[in-house]
Amino acid sequence: MEVKYNVTGERRKELVKSVGEIIGWEPVYKGAPTFSYAVGDFVIDKEGTISFGHMTDSELVKRLLDRLSELGFECETTDSLTIEMPLAGFTDAALENLDRLIASKAALIKKAIGVDALPVERTETTLKFPWFSFSASGDEVAAYSRFIGALCAAAKDQKRVTAKDKPVQNEKYAFRVFLIRLGFVGDEYKAARKILLKNLSGNSAFKSGVPPQTGPSSSPENEVTAGE
Repeated sequence: MEVKYNVTGERRKELVKSVGEIIGWEPVYKGAPTFSYAVGDFVIDKEGTISFGHMTDSELVKRLLDRLSELGFECETTDSLTIEMPLAGFTDAALENLDRLIASKAALIKKAIGVDALPVERTETTLKFPWFSFSASGDEVAAYSRFIGALCAAAKDQKRVTAKDKPVQNEKYAFRVFLIRLGFVGDEYKAARKILLKNLSGNSAFKSGVPPQTGPSSSPENEVTAGE
């Protein structure tokens, strides 16, 4: 996640110093190629953008941002949340696979997270996915982060992605199959699957969208819970 302050030069140094004083960590200058500072769980880049992971303590983040505001540092107002992944480990083929993976399920991904576009921004060291709402809950942020991580892992692992986006009649089922292929298997991922499927139509348990009308599988105790 990131918060943009758009400060450079001496003002950025003041920002870095203030972050260190507020959270009680000594800033560490990282040098080329990023020219960023690391302060505990926070990273301040050369444009004054503060980045931090979704596991960073929310109370600490609030205290930091509130205090920076009191000190006169004004951040850009935004309604989006950006998830970043390291660029390390991505070959040209893996980056192409990532583009194709996203394109192959673009319509479902857009509807699942409620966006109109799926841009991927590349920096010298990271890939940025500015797809999400800044007002997302902690559980939603965790689900989104896992999803992006799984997409990146699949792009690196697969030799070639050739699938193309096509209309589906049962959105929940189609996307659940995709999530399972990405590794969202078992109770560990149950909450994440539910979050990522909640905006889609259909029934995740049955390909046809409705349970069979006859046979033992039609009884409630034998059905898979829809939306998991």
